[in-house]
Amino acid sequence: MKALVLVSVLSIAVWTQVYSVGTSSGGSSSSSGGATVSSNPTTAADWYNAGYRLSQSDKYDEAIQDFKKAIALNANYAEAYNMLGYCTRKLGRVAEAFGYYDKALSLKPNFPEAREYYGEAYLQSGDLTKAVQQYVILQKAGNKNAKELLEKIDEYVNR
Repeated sequence: MKALVLVSVLSIAVWTQVYSVGTSSGGSSSSSGGATVSSNPTTAADWYNAGYRLSQSDKYDEAIQDFKKAIALNANYAEAYNMLGYCTRKLGRVAEAFGYYDKALSLKPNFPEAREYYGEAYLQSGDLTKAVQQYVILQKAGNKNAKELLEKIDEYVNR
């Protein structure tokens, strides 16, 4: 409850900073969506799916290599940049992760998973205000990822 009040206050404080950011609720999921993973990846999607599967098993270093191969085949693969951010953040390389999230969001500004993970990266780096900014963007768009980020913000505030 304490976090909800804090987030509400911070949301009002940052509202004007994010007002001009686009908020349409489009986009696709960054997960593999149950796609089969090729035992011999050849396409960007194959490499992405292989990396995604590895990331779900906490094999972040290996997953990073697969996501980089996906990007080598498709330089505009926002989902792969997002997952590169996720994996590097999980390895504690938050500054590097920000660059990947920035790239994902430059390719796909209304990418809710990237916004959520970006917010989590801000929490990991100790910047509650910027995490709340990402929450406000997601909330304003009516995206379900807002709730997930709010839960992380609540954990952060109450730890």
